[in-house]
Amino acid sequence: MSIMVKPFIIGTRNSGDYLHGGAKVLREGGSALDAIEAATRLVEMNPNDTSVGLGGIPNILGVQEMDASMMCGKTMAAGTVGALKGFIHPISVARKVLDHAPHVILVGEGAELFARVMNCEEGDLSTDMSRKVYDTFVRDAFDHDEIDESQQWVVNYAKSQNLREWYDRLADEHHGTVNIMAMDENGDIASAVSTSGTALKFPGRLGDSPIIGAGNYCDNRYGAAACTGRGELAIRNSTARTIIHYMEDGLSVKEAAFRAMKDIHELKSFGGMNCIAMDAKGNTISATTNPDRESVYYYMDVDMKESEKRIGITVSE
Repeated sequence: MSIMVKPFIIGTRNSGDYLHGGAKVLREGGSALDAIEAATRLVEMNPNDTSVGLGGIPNILGVQEMDASMMCGKTMAAGTVGALKGFIHPISVARKVLDHAPHVILVGEGAELFARVMNCEEGDLSTDMSRKVYDTFVRDAFDHDEIDESQQWVVNYAKSQNLREWYDRLADEHHGTVNIMAMDENGDIASAVSTSGTALKFPGRLGDSPIIGAGNYCDNRYGAAACTGRGELAIRNSTARTIIHYMEDGLSVKEAAFRAMKDIHELKSFGGMNCIAMDAKGNTISATTNPDRESVYYYMDVDMKESEKRIGITVSE
């Protein structure tokens, strides 16, 4: 199927360098899946991005657990990983799940075993910055002599702080995810999500990023959508799939994103949500529920030398 839209790629990060990687793949006739994987890998390797890949802030035990997902709009096949430890490119592990596994999602030790069988690159994702953030958290939360190797302090902390209330107090800045989607020369769409999850999260916590329909969804017939923010909210509302559903019902991509953010407000819950979306005609948008933050995303087609900053919409209660 040929289309009139130039192949393009969009993403949520403020550095255009990673979009160049994806645009290059598209320029050379590569698939949307290849483009989003290439771009996401560049974000995962950026040590200054503390919510994705290398340098991601660890969980409450000081361990980095990564989540990632990819979805193909042509086949609607998907691959996702959750609570993945010790692999440099979670998005490529998700791609291996999509291409080779009989399952959609693998988590924890099973995901790591699969990644090892697939010869995915292993490595230490911690940096001086991520270790410093964690060490500061531990020093501020406890007297040093209270901490031992038994991890009993985590139990004590969870009880003393009331884990639910503590999580609600985490700032929006502690929720970060990269969302990338692309359309190739065949009109095929693909979407990718990668994150280290909420900073200082409880071990084993999965957000919306590895859950198809919540943080990521893609369908050639209608478009693609992905989310970042308080992942629990997107899980409860199936936000990514809902945006596609609204477009299926005839809403524009902008109207669909607006409605989905309104749905988040209806939950009356702590935390914010952001989304990025595109339709099958190449129209793009982003949206946020945060009244104090501008919704921004970045666009690059195959003829552009630099990415273009685009402003989305802010949806109030």
